[in-house]
Amino acid sequence: ATSDCLPPSSLSSLSRKNSLFFGSHAGAERGCVFYSLACSCRLHRINFFEYLSDLLNRMSEMPNGTPVEAYRNLLPDKWAKKKQGE
Repeated sequence: ATSDCLPPSSLSSLSRKNSLFFGSHAGAERGCVFYSLACSCRLHRINFFEYLSDLLNRMSEMPNGTPVEAYRNLLPDKWAKKKQGE
């Protein structure tokens, strides 16, 4: 894919250009979280779409009031370690 050829600095500049079109400040904040997860997955050599699919499935099964630590265990670095253990 083309993103494999791009240096990390160009990805952040691409993100800055695209963030002009989020529509609102709240949308831009959500977009930053999304970009951050994507970059973290890339750093840990994780397929982002596989990670995102698993993340959404696991989060949908979590009850209200789930402790923050349970969500931290879903971050890409910890998710990768858990996947290797399976």
